[in-house]
Formats: sequence, structure tokens, C-alpha cells
Amino acid sequence: MSRREFLIVLAHTHNCGMCRAKLLADSAGLLARRSLTETERELLQGLKYEDFITPETLSRAAQVERAELEAFSGEAVVRLRHL
Repeated sequence: MSRREFLIVLAHTHNCGMCRAKLLADSAGLLARRSLTETERELLQGLKYEDFITPETLSRAAQVERAELEAFSGEAVVRLRHL
């Protein structure tokens, strides 16, 4: 379940500027209640604005395959679940 949650947060923040700003401003507080591993939290907390420029830069920064990130981008839960 955790990997799915990680990819949902990642894909959503790539597409939603408002949630991306929240993540970049207070990632620890925003991620506290999420079902994530410590490694996933560290990866999300380490993201910078520049990492969100393209799917390629984001997937590289988050250490996921671009295809995996893009597969989640089309899911309804990613588009609808704001942080």
C-alpha cells in the first residue's frame, strides 16, 4: 500500500501546483499522516521546485521509473485527492 500512496502523492503534486507548493513549504507536516516508509518520506521531503519541471526530472529525483509515474498520473484518485 505504501508504494501506491507514494506514487499518488508524487503524481498529484506534479500536476497540482497548489499541493506542490504545500509539499515544498511543509513536507514534514503534510506527510505526517500518510502511509509512507521512511525512505519515501525522505525522498518527498528532499524534492525541490526544479524537480517538478518535467516528468523525467521528477522521476529521477524521486527514484522511480518515468513509466510508473506516468501510469499513476492518469488515475482518478491522483487528480481528485488534494493534499
